[in-house]
Amino acid sequence: MKISIMAVLTAIVFVSGCATVARYTLQDRFRAIGIPAGTADCMVEELEQRLTSEDIQDLARYTVNLARADSTFAAIRALMQIDNPRAVTAIGASGVSCVTGLRL
Repeated sequence: MKISIMAVLTAIVFVSGCATVARYTLQDRFRAIGIPAGTADCMVEELEQRLTSEDIQDLARYTVNLARADSTFAAIRALMQIDNPRAVTAIGASGVSCVTGLRL
């Protein structure tokens, strides 16, 4: 019984650790592709509420190949090219919310 409890606790720590790494990766990558720091932080916070940790990790991997965009709008549009419908919807909603202040 103690072994299974330890296994579950270890898995929880591992998953939360991966989510934390993905969060900081997204914040850094969003800034690197041209999204202002405050908007990037806002978007990542909202994406964490809207997406599973698997979707967040998928998005973090996707952003590695993106180049710097000319504008915030172009950067968000580049993010929305990911082959993940849940992420596309969440990116669009968080982008509008964080840029305009309107909660969708």
